[in-house]
Amino acid sequence: MKPFTAGSWITFAVKMLFPALSALLVASCATQEIVLKEMDPEAASRLQTALPDYPQTRFAVFSDPHLYDPSLGIEGDAFQDYLLEDRKLLAESVEILEEVARNLPLEELDFLVIPGDLTKDGELLSHALMADYLRDLERTGLPVYVVPGNHDIANPHAFRYRGAETEAVESISPEEFRRIYSAFGFSEAMSRDPDSLSYVAEPVPGLLLFGLDSCRYRENDEHPVTGGRFYPATLEWLQAELEKAALAGKAVIAVMHHGVVEHYDGQAKFHADYVVQNYDVLSRLFAAYGVRVVLTGHYHAQDVTRKSWEPEGRFLFDIETGSLVTPPCPYRLITISADQMLAVESRFVGRTDSHPEDFTAFSREYLIQGLEEVVVDTVRRYKVSEKSARILAPQVVIALVAHYSGDEIPPAEVLSPSGMR
Repeated sequence: MKPFTAGSWITFAVKMLFPALSALLVASCATQEIVLKEMDPEAASRLQTALPDYPQTRFAVFSDPHLYDPSLGIEGDAFQDYLLEDRKLLAESVEILEEVARNLPLEELDFLVIPGDLTKDGELLSHALMADYLRDLERTGLPVYVVPGNHDIANPHAFRYRGAETEAVESISPEEFRRIYSAFGFSEAMSRDPDSLSYVAEPVPGLLLFGLDSCRYRENDEHPVTGGRFYPATLEWLQAELEKAALAGKAVIAVMHHGVVEHYDGQAKFHADYVVQNYDVLSRLFAAYGVRVVLTGHYHAQDVTRKSWEPEGRFLFDIETGSLVTPPCPYRLITISADQMLAVESRFVGRTDSHPEDFTAFSREYLIQGLEEVVVDTVRRYKVSEKSARILAPQVVIALVAHYSGDEIPPAEVLSPSGMR
C-alpha cells in the first residue's frame, strides 16, 4: 500500500489504467463470514480483454458533516461534556456547511458525493435541516448523492441538551432516511438493494456510482454500532450489479462510509471499526470487477491509499476524506480527464460567518485544547503516571492533528521521553 499526503490544492494525479491481464477471478473467495460466487464467464472475459474508460468528469466530495440543529441546544454543561469526549465543531456545523455550500456552485462540477454521517447523531431535526441545504445545492444545478453513516439511523444517542441534562429526541428509520434523501441518489437510481440503503446511479453517461450502505444500524441497542459490514443479501446484490456494469461496459466508482483498504499498517487490528468487515476480500472483489476508486469517510482524516494485486496488475484507491467538523475541515474536488488521469484537490474551510478572518486558527486551537485531556485519559489507561501522560499528551495531540490533516511526514523525533521515568 502506498499512501499519499493530502495538500491544500492538487494532492496527486495518477493514471487510472489497468494492464490487460487476468480477470482476477474471485471464485469462492471466502473468509469467516462471506463467500463470493464465481464471476460470470462473459463478465470475466470482458474484464480480461479491456476495462471501460472513465468518462471525463469533475465532482466534489465532503464527508462526515455531522450537521447539528442548534435548536437542540449548544450551551450548558451537558453539551460541553459531550464536546470534551468527542471534539467536533458541532456548534459551528451549520456555518461550516453554509460556507462549503457557497463555494461549491462556483466550481464547474457534475455532482457532489457525501459518504455518510450527515448528522451529529441521527436527530430527525438535523436530517431535515441537512435535506434543506442539499435541496438548495441541487437548485444551483449540482446533483447530490448520499449514503448513510454509522451516526445517521436509529441512533439511541439522539439528544437535546438542556443545561446539565440530556433529553432523548426522535431519530429516524432506514425507510425515513430513504424518504428524506429521496432526491439525493435514491429517486434516480437504476437499481436499489431491497435489503439496505445501497443503490446504483449514473451521474454522468458511462459512469456508475455505487452508493453503498455499509452501516449496522439494525444491530443498535443502547449504543450505536460504529463498525461496518455488508450483510449477505447486500453482498449478493453488489456482485450482481458489478457484473451488470462489466457487461454494459460502464466504469464504476463506489462510495461508502467505512474504509475498504487499511490506511496504515495495523488499522484493522487496532481500529477495526474503521475498515469494513472482510475488507481484504471486498477490496479484491472491487478490483476484480474493474473498480479503481472507492470514496470513503468515517475516520475524520485525509488520506489516499492504493492497494495492488500482483501479478494480476489490478489496483484500488481508497480516497478517504476527513470530516467537515474536524479541523482542517476539508472537502475534495476530483477530476478525471480524457487521458484517464485522476486528480484530487483538497480544499479547507478557511472562514465562517462567525469567524470571517480567524477560523483556521480558531478551529485548530479548539481541536488541540480538547484533544489534550482525551489523550491524557487514554494514556493513563496504560498505567502511565499522570506526570508522564502530561508530558506525552501535547506530542500525541500534534500527531493526531497531523493525521487529520493528511500530513504523513513525521519529525525526526516522534515522541520525546525527556522528563519521564
